Amino acid sequence: MNDDVKKSTITGLLWSAAERFSVQGFQFVISIILARIISPAEFGIVGIILVFVLISDIIINSGFSQALIQKKDRDNIDLSTVFYFNVIIGVVLYGVLFFLSPTIASYYEKPELEHVLKMISIVIMIKPLYLVHMTLLSIRLDFKLRTKINFISAFLSGGIAVFLASKGFSVYALVWQQIANNFLIVLLSFFLIKWIPGLVFSFSSLASLFSFGSKLLIAGLVRSVVDNGYAILIGKYLSIKDVGLYTQGRNIPDLISMNLFTILQNVFFPVMSNLQNDRESLLKFYHRGVEGVAFLIVPVMIGLMMISEPFVRYFLSEQWMGAIVVMQWVALSRLIIPISALNCSLINSIGRSDAYLKVDLAKLPITVAALLVTVPFGLKVVVIGNALVSFICFFINAYYPGKWFGYGAIKQIKTMFPILISALIMAASIYFIHFENGLLEIFVKITVGVIVYYISALILKVKICQEINHVFLKAVFKR
Repeated sequence: MNDDVKKSTITGLLWSAAERFSVQGFQFVISIILARIISPAEFGIVGIILVFVLISDIIINSGFSQALIQKKDRDNIDLSTVFYFNVIIGVVLYGVLFFLSPTIASYYEKPELEHVLKMISIVIMIKPLYLVHMTLLSIRLDFKLRTKINFISAFLSGGIAVFLASKGFSVYALVWQQIANNFLIVLLSFFLIKWIPGLVFSFSSLASLFSFGSKLLIAGLVRSVVDNGYAILIGKYLSIKDVGLYTQGRNIPDLISMNLFTILQNVFFPVMSNLQNDRESLLKFYHRGVEGVAFLIVPVMIGLMMISEPFVRYFLSEQWMGAIVVMQWVALSRLIIPISALNCSLINSIGRSDAYLKVDLAKLPITVAALLVTVPFGLKVVVIGNALVSFICFFINAYYPGKWFGYGAIKQIKTMFPILISALIMAASIYFIHFENGLLEIFVKITVGVIVYYISALILKVKICQEINHVFLKAVFKR
């Protein structure tokens, strides 16, 4: 891996991380404020509705963003074609959801869902207006500008949500937050990125991009429907309040793990695509990625399990205590997802979206079966089942990397094993720490946990930890 690739990757990762964690972190702070004003049941209403919006997002994109990134000779005709196609699909999907809203409300026996769904679905027509702009920034690895756009939008829309909630708008505060956020991204994208679609539409370009993107579309739909199917079935067979607890309980694990997944996809996929003809550099980049990601995500997720009780108790209040078990098991299930992101990026970077689709379809029956079996037994059993399925799916995701590159699930686990042991030692060291003050308990557990994990990783000779330690000592002695 040459210095230019290394530099662009590190820069991209830093800015992509800044974007995801600043934006999502701020939105999470807003959600904590709103959780003290809005009840779990009202959060649950929006949680159910956003499932349909997220599924529509996958259809609108149709894998075209990844197709544009993967294509070497893309031009303005390709970009403009994707822009107009996305807009058309967005309008059509809004119409579909508008007319289906009474049926969806009837399914949950919640009449208020109809009007809320009609309102929040407006974002389906807004998002297509900036998807190509965001793709351009990914192609250029310009995550600095992307960070500015998304943070400004999140900051202003979050302020609107808090103001409306304080004035008694309850669930509609969350609705207007979504609409305002997406509208602001459109305005800033056109103003700052300065790309305007040409008056051109090419069916041959559409067909070419769709041949790659269609597999990602199907895979994305399967993944989105299955993942969000939890909220759909919880709302139907348990309660709307349980949807709120599930949504809030997975907020922090998703903030960390799913955002790291997105960061890795945003940065590693374009870089791997550029390295697709250099197998040696691609494999070296991939191996280092697995160790680096595991070194970060494994202790964070295990640590999150350890602080979930004081966190909910201190920040969310007693009405959200049911979210603790959700946070713990979702954190465990999300531990492996960023590693899967690397496996998926590797498959897609060499143009094998067909294999990516096969992988996602292979996971479908396992995930659906687990959900159907666990949902009658309550929310706790549902999230435990989800954690077990996540680890089974890891082996499926690692199948093609093992077959094509000789670095499958077993070798990846061997790479991560000393990291996992270090994280378990950390967990044992903070398990019995307890204070009445929840904030103090969180602070002490994190402080002790970081120190113990770092020392354990050094003792167990985790390579990336040794490199970090070497750089740190070198910097200290230079002073």
